[in-house]
Amino acid sequence: MALPSVTDVQSVDVVLTNLLVAYEQADTRFVASKVFPVVNVEKDSGSYYIFTPKYWHASLMEPRAPGARFPRGDFGVTTGTYATLQFGLEKAIPDEVRANSQLPADLEASAVRWLAQQSLLKKEIAWATDFMITSYWNNTTDGTETGKFSDLIASDPVGDFDTAKRAVNVNTGYIPNTAVMGQIVEDRLRNHPDIIDRLKYVQMATAANLQSGLGAVFGISNWLVSSAMYNSANLGQDASNAAIIDDDLLICYVDPNPGIWTASAGYTFAWSGAGGAGAIDRYRDEPAKSDVVRSQEQWDQAAVADELGYFYLDCTD
Repeated sequence: MALPSVTDVQSVDVVLTNLLVAYEQADTRFVASKVFPVVNVEKDSGSYYIFTPKYWHASLMEPRAPGARFPRGDFGVTTGTYATLQFGLEKAIPDEVRANSQLPADLEASAVRWLAQQSLLKKEIAWATDFMITSYWNNTTDGTETGKFSDLIASDPVGDFDTAKRAVNVNTGYIPNTAVMGQIVEDRLRNHPDIIDRLKYVQMATAANLQSGLGAVFGISNWLVSSAMYNSANLGQDASNAAIIDDDLLICYVDPNPGIWTASAGYTFAWSGAGGAGAIDRYRDEPAKSDVVRSQEQWDQAAVADELGYFYLDCTD
């Protein structure tokens, strides 16, 4: 990325000190870390145990006669693995740029916010690319087969959600509590005639109330809408903007408090030895006469229980 020149930050006109136009996306628009909660790990790679589900769902107790030996059972254990990958980016602030800057914002603070945005984008794009796909989940369906939500006559969104929840429940013993979708999916659901009647009694037509109302209609407590967008073009070209998550839907179970004796569709394993889920520091580059703000993180997003998810591909137009 080209650095700002002295003339980029030094204006010949009067600069407003209470206004700065920025295109920073709010962190509430990103969902990756909410679907795969962060688990801090001590090693950059490793393994974790998985209890084999069938042993926990089989009824093995038998009648026992007085004095007889007790029936004896057992359960199986497998392992999964993770391998974190390091990511980094830095922003230099040359002394000449600082000395001539008339920007109504602290240059370091601006760099920190920009780097934080880069971290959110990286995680969201990586998660959507790897997990909003049919090949990763145990249960999948295609909107062209079941009826897309944009078909206001033939589609049955509530029935589709119920089908997904039953499928996950019968395979795992967990009822999904999370729905992840692009903005267009929520838009279609909010305006679907089957849903409009059920939303009549939402107290106030605020975005938060509508989302909680939609969650209540579908029996989903964790309603996540990814409205984040990104520019996929090279910076030397015109911008090519698109939604990171578009017309797909994932219904899954997410444990908000990762730990032992819990199950969750996935986790983000973050190694604290190299920034964890994200760390920003500053150093002096004296040969370049610049202060540098640097972001470092090392993590691995992993679907640790693919049977806890039900994926709808192209669920709307």
